Amino acid sequence: MTIKDIGLHWFSGYGDANHTRAVNFPPTQVMVQAYLRGAAGGGLNIAGIKGFRRRLPSGADEDVDFGEWPSWPAAAFDRMTSVTFALACGSHQQAWGVFRIDVWG
Repeated sequence: MTIKDIGLHWFSGYGDANHTRAVNFPPTQVMVQAYLRGAAGGGLNIAGIKGFRRRLPSGADEDVDFGEWPSWPAAAFDRMTSVTFALACGSHQQAWGVFRIDVWG
């Protein structure tokens, strides 16, 4: 298999909360990755994959939810139809994330 396409996404978050962005696409084999690009405020900020929708052989979608931020992986590889990227920021903190989707074929 080879990489057929690469998509980059970014967003930022501020304050004591989780910030998410969902990206939908046709069913395909993908590798998704999350990177914390920058942070301000001096505390803990996390970038990761909050969840995705796995396309099953039957054609149905199965939700995969990694739960709260300590469980968010930095990468996942599966046949997907959607991925939710996330940033977790502490109080009075800001984070910038870069999120990559590699389409395999």
